[in-house]
Amino acid sequence: MNILSIRTLFLCFLISSPLSFAELIAVDDEGLMGISGQSGITINAKVVLGAESNFIYTNTSGKAEADASPAETSYLIVNGIEGGLEIKGLKLDLIADLNNSGKSALQWGLPSEIVATDFKTEGIYASTTKSVTPTTSTFLTAVHMNGTLLLPAETTISVFVAN
Repeated sequence: MNILSIRTLFLCFLISSPLSFAELIAVDDEGLMGISGQSGITINAKVVLGAESNFIYTNTSGKAEADASPAETSYLIVNGIEGGLEIKGLKLDLIADLNNSGKSALQWGLPSEIVATDFKTEGIYASTTKSVTPTTSTFLTAVHMNGTLLLPAETTISVFVAN
């Protein structure tokens, strides 16, 4: 982009800013009676992965990875992930007083359905190294899903601090 186009773009923003405006209107209780809503957010997401995708979870026995010894470090490796995975209706909400406990909680509502489109893994491994090798990794299982998984309605998990 050359200097002339950058200046022209800047000039357009400069001129349009004073011409843009919005009006705030006070809303009374009667006006709010017809409005409904819910707290939290609902997420619908789709992920499509190529054959070279991997996921590695590192367990360091509660220590920072740099401070953990090899004996305190293990890995869960999902190797060769590919295909599509769509999540519909995942809900997240912050609850101020969960069941009158006086504690705040993050409430996670399981998605209503998960749609897999030729979703598969080469394998899921427990390993002592970050890569899958015959001498350091133990094969646990593999996954191949194609279809829709329907989950129970309104299933929620609440996460809160106990102490």
